[in-house]
Amino acid sequence: MRAFNVIELDRLNLPRSPMPAGGWVDALIRALILSAVLVGTSLAQVPTPTPEQLQLLNSLPPAQRQALMEQYRNFQRQQAQQGGAPEPQPGDIDPLTELLFEPDLSEEEEIELEEDPRLEPGDTVVIEFNLASIASADAASLQQRLLEGNPYVLDESGFLNLPGIPRIGFGGLNVDEAGVRLEADAALQDFDMFVTLLPLEPTGADGLERFGYSLFESRDDFGLRPATDVPIPADYLIGPGDALNVQLFGNINLEYYLVVSREGTISFPEIGPISVAGLDFQEARNTINERVSEQLIGVRSSITLGELRTIRVFVLGEVAEPGSYAVSGLSTMINALFESGGVSEVGTLRQIELKRNGETITTLDLYDLLLRGDTSNDARLQPGDVIFVPPISDTIGISGEVKRPGIYELVGGETLRSAIELAGGLTALADATNVRLERIVPGRGITVEELDLTASALSDAQSQNGDFLRIMPNLDQLEDVVVLEGNVQQPGRYQWSPGMYLTDLISSSEMLKPMSDVGYVLVRRERSRNLFIDVLSVDLAAALASPRGPADLMLEPRDTVHVFNLEVGRQHVLEPLLVELRAQVPAVVPVVSVARIGGSVRAPGEYPLEPQMTVSDLIRAGGGLSESAYVIDAELTRYEVINGAYRETELVTVDLAGIMNGVPGADLILSAHDYLNIREVPRWGQQQSVELRGEVVFPGIYPIRQGETLSSVLERAGGLTQLAFPEGSIFLREELRERERQQLETLAERIQGDLVALSLSDPGATQALSIGQSLIAQIEEAQPVGRMVVSLDRIAQGDVAQDVVLKAQDRILVPSLTQAVTVLGEVQYATSHLFEPGLTRDEYLQRSGGLTANADEERVYVVRANGQVEIESGSRWFRRSRSGDIRAGDSIVVPLDTDRVRPLVFWTSATSVIYNLAIAVAAINGL
Repeated sequence: MRAFNVIELDRLNLPRSPMPAGGWVDALIRALILSAVLVGTSLAQVPTPTPEQLQLLNSLPPAQRQALMEQYRNFQRQQAQQGGAPEPQPGDIDPLTELLFEPDLSEEEEIELEEDPRLEPGDTVVIEFNLASIASADAASLQQRLLEGNPYVLDESGFLNLPGIPRIGFGGLNVDEAGVRLEADAALQDFDMFVTLLPLEPTGADGLERFGYSLFESRDDFGLRPATDVPIPADYLIGPGDALNVQLFGNINLEYYLVVSREGTISFPEIGPISVAGLDFQEARNTINERVSEQLIGVRSSITLGELRTIRVFVLGEVAEPGSYAVSGLSTMINALFESGGVSEVGTLRQIELKRNGETITTLDLYDLLLRGDTSNDARLQPGDVIFVPPISDTIGISGEVKRPGIYELVGGETLRSAIELAGGLTALADATNVRLERIVPGRGITVEELDLTASALSDAQSQNGDFLRIMPNLDQLEDVVVLEGNVQQPGRYQWSPGMYLTDLISSSEMLKPMSDVGYVLVRRERSRNLFIDVLSVDLAAALASPRGPADLMLEPRDTVHVFNLEVGRQHVLEPLLVELRAQVPAVVPVVSVARIGGSVRAPGEYPLEPQMTVSDLIRAGGGLSESAYVIDAELTRYEVINGAYRETELVTVDLAGIMNGVPGADLILSAHDYLNIREVPRWGQQQSVELRGEVVFPGIYPIRQGETLSSVLERAGGLTQLAFPEGSIFLREELRERERQQLETLAERIQGDLVALSLSDPGATQALSIGQSLIAQIEEAQPVGRMVVSLDRIAQGDVAQDVVLKAQDRILVPSLTQAVTVLGEVQYATSHLFEPGLTRDEYLQRSGGLTANADEERVYVVRANGQVEIESGSRWFRRSRSGDIRAGDSIVVPLDTDRVRPLVFWTSATSVIYNLAIAVAAINGL
């Protein structure tokens, strides 16, 4: 297959797959399609992907495979329409289709694919309207109207109502079919549309359910079927089909199993027929005992019921499955209702009738069972009984602060109070004085009344069909309460009393947690309930030192006192307060009372501006000066709007030393939007240090001054030992290590791109692909070290030009003297050799068995002990040297000859990087 570059692929206008950044999957799919187009075959003859291509595609998740397959199928159809290939038929499987749908889906993914919800009335959908490539002139304005209409709710008939478009039927369709239906509408031909179903659940009044109907949701609830293993009640009526167990004892010891015949009799041996039908069980037992005692002298009997008969009853009216049902002779009305699937949502739960011979015997109210557990009206059934469920009568909806919100059925005569009792009564948070009644007024609409349930006049207020009661919650506000929060031992609500001070709430430091800021305690005060607030601050230390003194603030109801933690930021507390302050400023007064502090303070930020607030107050709000603060003076930036036309900036120097010494007039009063900058002491900063290891007299960690050099620190460490090998020193820098990491990632990505291109152009290049994958694995495993080449031997000799200015976290590793020369790379035996003066590079290579067949003899290079790379070729990147200039500690590297395996960009560089990192890591680990 011919290899194509990106420009050639783009000219063919092939489909691009929606893949993340990387693009190699996109190139692979397009190239597979391209191979069939160029050779003139059908798309069903796309060549089978190679194992390398399969490995790349198998890493895709199922969703991305689906997206690729959709684009591939679209391209097939385009080719068929243009005559370039036959129309794909259902069931056609070509290599690419098989490839994309090869993986097995997990159980969760299969369930997700099987779920295909159908649209119903009341569903909410979001529709994207994207302009098609060719659209009419007025399509943009229509698009704007359609987008503004999102989300759309299907009407009660399942139709979608778009602005300016005839309604469109969506009921019963899934989202894909709904998209097809939209595209079929002539008025929407200018758009590409996508439909998304929002799985919203109704809330509030719309989410109320009819009470009691969930009782019948499980028809297989055996707990509600009649029990057959319990004692038979004495009032059970005997009928045809019932079985009696008769045991005789005395002069005769026999047992009989007697079944009641259709005529209502049992055939008793030696006695004859006995009529028992229509008798209750106790009467039947007495009758049989009398006959036995009369006709069988010296014999007594014991009678029990055996298998009960099955009776047939009718369940009619508003039930799920009306009809005739065969039920046990012990069945009641509720048992029969369960057999029929239960009452439908248009049927009554409170007036279920039991009819016998055309007359209503009793009426069942299921609310007695559901609300009170009372089954006294659940009558036992007899053959031919009819259970009739009429339509539901009046209803009332109750929402809000009741224990069981829902829609309840009324049977007439209920008051509003009794209706609330049906809902379980009010919750503890309910406001009985604030109840809203929505009532339907025929011919006029709906009215709303405000009711007070505590008023005696409402005790007899009657409910009406369609009423809706909203029980409002009590006001979420505090009365005669103050709130303590923040870094305290016992946060919470406390009782307020007249004349209460801050020290009454926080009586001692024992109530505070460690690291509390006692210099700045914030108090939020409601100047007008729920409308306007004031923010005050208190010096708690001064208040505790002098209770009831000037610093001790008198508290008011609903005050919130917050104690800050010195180690935790305070803007998360201040920001909501500042938002409230900004919101309550009138529009005609564009001034918000805030001031800012920054620089060397513990808690820089924006703070509420209090009346007569001074610079020292703002410093107190900022947690006080930090250790690095410049305490001589500070800079105050003041902004002033001149006549509402422009703003002027004034810089004011603040005498911090004077404020601290109590100089009159030094502590300036602040204005709105003032910014106080506490500067840092010159040359203050975090202490920087470097590490010296190895053959120095005093190794260890050394703090450094700004601009200090390596020679200076080396002198402080006592210099090098006699065993030091300065030519092999390793200098590591943190910022270089991060740069190496980024370069390794870039190199791996570019080699990955080469591999994809090679797999497309020459699928048979298995050797090159294998080597490339190996290189990528080695690069990913390589650890960046951040080594910088330095000449420590020349620095130690006083060569100022070679000296290095140190930075924080630099590490200098000085190894011991070495007598080894290492040979790496494409040699027969990579190892280290004893250094011998005069031996050339080639002689060391011969001692390692010579070069392998894959060696690049022209690019052999030498890595000096200090990390410097030298090569004998005339490359402009490396310095020229003689092949015989080999020194102790050197490493000779023989790279791979990439020309033998199809030369690819960056492969040579990759092998060099891997070897160099390996040498550096080995040197570091050797210390």
